[in-house]
Amino acid sequence: MIARTLLAAAALLLLAPRPASACSKRHETPFELYDEAARVAEVQVTATPGRHKAGMAELRVLRTLKGSPRATLQGQETNTSCHVGYRTGRRALVFLGPRGETLGQYEGYLERRAGDPLVLALRAFAAARDDDARVRVLVDTIASAPQDVKDEAAYYLAARPDLLARVDVPARERLLAAGAADPRDQPLLVVLARLELDYPAPPPAPYRNFYADIADMLRPRDELDDLNTAALADRIGQSRGGHDPQRIRAMDRCERLNGRALYRVFYYGYSVAEQLWPKLAEACRTGTPLSGH
Repeated sequence: MIARTLLAAAALLLLAPRPASACSKRHETPFELYDEAARVAEVQVTATPGRHKAGMAELRVLRTLKGSPRATLQGQETNTSCHVGYRTGRRALVFLGPRGETLGQYEGYLERRAGDPLVLALRAFAAARDDDARVRVLVDTIASAPQDVKDEAAYYLAARPDLLARVDVPARERLLAAGAADPRDQPLLVVLARLELDYPAPPPAPYRNFYADIADMLRPRDELDDLNTAALADRIGQSRGGHDPQRIRAMDRCERLNGRALYRVFYYGYSVAEQLWPKLAEACRTGTPLSGH
């Protein structure tokens, strides 16, 4: 249920709407898929197994972004509701696992021209040699890319406390300026909240402001800032309520102290099942990410 609801909230972030409305999966940004993939490439699709048929699509490599260079690759197509949608003759970004599986299903195949802003951002991300360089690419993308690509970079950065810790003062100023220039409900609000920065309130809307709600839970400074991971874990375990903002803030502080993500920050936009909180408390105490999340 959480995955289905999160998918609905993240639908505005999808870079290429697909006829896969029956597909239930969480949103995965191209930057996250890049991290997970064995191979990332710009390709031209030369053959497919057929419409809604399972099998391997044949891909001519135009540029390799990750993995050893090859002239051709194969990408796995499925016949499920999350079918990828490979189309013969199209130029695309693909994110492949070690056996050619298309990671992220339809989000692992993005039809894009060579000069598309997302393609350029992924090229820069691939060229980054360390985390500081990656942060610079993400900040540049958030500050200057079109709205859809900006949102993908912010969505990725918001969920990476290890990278957020590397955002320096000039980068913070650029992120603040990007938020001020674009006052809407967007993942950047969560980035700013986790950096303990002010953020512009989005204008009133007839629907729920999903990202602003998460940012509002994370932003307040309180006594949790003075606690170590053991004390934060105790607080998480002792509190009650699946949507307790203090519990959520405690997890945010715990992730920053541990320097890694323990649970998907955007899942806090919906009530976390009460039986899951003891596991989150243990994740906070040990610094081990919650399995399966």
